[in-house]
Amino acid sequence: MNLIILITIIALVHGNQELEVLKDNVHNASQLVVDYQTNTLFFSHSSLFEGKTVLKSAYLNLNTKEFGEISGINSGVATAYDRRKNVVYLGGQDGIYKFNHATKSAKNLRITNYSIRQMFHSPTHGLFFTTFNPEEKAFVYSYGQVGDIVPELTDIKTSLIAVSKKYNIYFANSAGIFVLTNINGVLFKVHLHVIPVNGFASDFDDRLYFSTPNAIFFINENGGILEEVFRVEESETILGLAFTADGNMIYALDDKIMMKKK
Repeated sequence: MNLIILITIIALVHGNQELEVLKDNVHNASQLVVDYQTNTLFFSHSSLFEGKTVLKSAYLNLNTKEFGEISGINSGVATAYDRRKNVVYLGGQDGIYKFNHATKSAKNLRITNYSIRQMFHSPTHGLFFTTFNPEEKAFVYSYGQVGDIVPELTDIKTSLIAVSKKYNIYFANSAGIFVLTNINGVLFKVHLHVIPVNGFASDFDDRLYFSTPNAIFFINENGGILEEVFRVEESETILGLAFTADGNMIYALDDKIMMKKK
C-alpha cells in the first residue's frame, strides 16, 4: 500500500447564523445522529445510575423536545441512522442494537462479540463501526454479516470512521485524520492532518464533516481541502455533531446540545 503525507489546506468559512440551545443539563453528549423521518436526535451521554456514572443512549425529539433514555442497551455509546430503511442503530458494550420507535427501547441484532466505540452509516455502502481498546478495529455490517472493510485497514488502529459516496474511507486515531482513497485502481493511505478528531457526520446530501474539540470541518472532496465551518469559544469544547434534514448543524458541548441554524 502506498503512503502519501498530504499537507492539507484548511480554509476558514464562518457565518453569523442563529444559535439555539436544544437541551441543557445533558453531560458529555456525543455520537450524535438525526432520524430524518421523525426529526429525532439520538446520542450518547453520561448519566448517574446507582451512584455511578454510566453511558446511556438517549433521544430528543426536535419538534416536541421530548427527551428520554433508551432501555435495553448496556453502556450505550454509539449511534447511526439508515435513512433508506428508517432504522436507528445503537452501539454498546455488548454489540449492535436496533431502536424500536414504539417502545423507545433497543434490541440486540445478535451481534454481541464487539464492544462498540463509534458507528457510521453510508446509504450506499452499509453500517461501519469501530471497537474500543485494545483492538481499535473497524468493521462493516452489511446484509446481516460483519466483515472487514478492506485488507489495507485491518492492521491500522481506528477510533472513528466515515465513508463517502465515492467509497473514500476516512478514519481517525491518535495520530490524526486519514483517508484511504482509490486512485486509478490503487488504494492510497493519505494522512490529512494531525488534529484530534472526536466525531464524524454526514448531511442530507451525504457530504462529510468532522468535529474537533474546538471546531467543525467540512471534507471538501472536490477541492481536496478541509474547510473549517464553525469554531466555538476557547472556554467551550465540542464533543460531536449532526445535521437535520434541512441543513441545520447540531453540536454538543460539555453540558448542552446546540443547533446552529442555516
